[in-house]
Amino acid sequence: MKRITNRSLLPYLLFIICYLLFSCKSATKTTELTLLESGILPLDKGASAYVLIDVVKAKPVLEKLSYIPMTDKNMKMMIDKTRSAVLAVFTPSSTETRLFQLVSWGSYPASGSSLAFGANKDWKKQKSAFLDSVYWHSDKAQLSVAVTSSQAYVLVAMSKDPHDPIPLSGGIKIPDGFREFAGASVLSCWLSEPGLVLNQKLKAAGIPLEIPAEQFFVSLFPADRKASASQPASASQPASVSQPASVSQPEYEANIKITVPTTAQARAVATFISIARTFMPPPAKPDEEVSPKNAEALANILFANPVIQEGNSLIIKTPPLGLNEISLLFSMF
Repeated sequence: MKRITNRSLLPYLLFIICYLLFSCKSATKTTELTLLESGILPLDKGASAYVLIDVVKAKPVLEKLSYIPMTDKNMKMMIDKTRSAVLAVFTPSSTETRLFQLVSWGSYPASGSSLAFGANKDWKKQKSAFLDSVYWHSDKAQLSVAVTSSQAYVLVAMSKDPHDPIPLSGGIKIPDGFREFAGASVLSCWLSEPGLVLNQKLKAAGIPLEIPAEQFFVSLFPADRKASASQPASASQPASVSQPASVSQPEYEANIKITVPTTAQARAVATFISIARTFMPPPAKPDEEVSPKNAEALANILFANPVIQEGNSLIIKTPPLGLNEISLLFSMF
């Protein structure tokens, strides 16, 4: 079965939102404000990762992760009409054919939808299980889309069978502490099975360590170029700059929070990482070319700065990251 990577996932995501330029009123509305107040993402359960995106502020990151040039007229138009999005990334298996589910918020023209989809033989109207809503499905593209004038639901699958893109459940609960940790980040995410993913990456990097992670949060902020390297760490603030800022490319800093069962385990892991850091080569400079398959380079990003222990949590603050390094970091998901 084909493995979907960050090089192929977001091109689908951005491609689909282009169809939303011809959207219609077919699904119920959920505003971003309601989302924040409820603490529930309007996505299905069972995904391996959940991502929150401030599309307006994360444009350079989306361009790099999606490998779609911003000079493309359709892509620029699509991004300009989308404010924010949430994404569920699924791991395909013998029983799971979904790849990802997207909900986005923006200003999508409400006219011409039925004509646009109905006139294309690749798209067929389907009845949604959600009240009186409908959605459009393409066997050829293996996509399902349901939209309103301000919100869109998209589902991409490995199979050609129609999949209702509107969540049938009550959504997925945002983990405790995640919103406070993410703060005003441009992109943030959490892993559903953090221990499995993290330990696979550590093993690939040759680091003999297994972290009993119960939570794994990531938040991405524009780099604070004026920050001092000695500034005290905080889980809700961008990391300190430890390298000269690049003038040609945007830079970002990632905050990572790993929660383990006990304080003693957190202390032991922090001590081990502190020792292991002395044997690691220095991290790459921002936007220095790095291999997306280089697990050692990923370990250098994660452990470039000392790990901070806060109770039974480990707080990791990366140095300023160029877009190449960000692409490598999110290859974990």
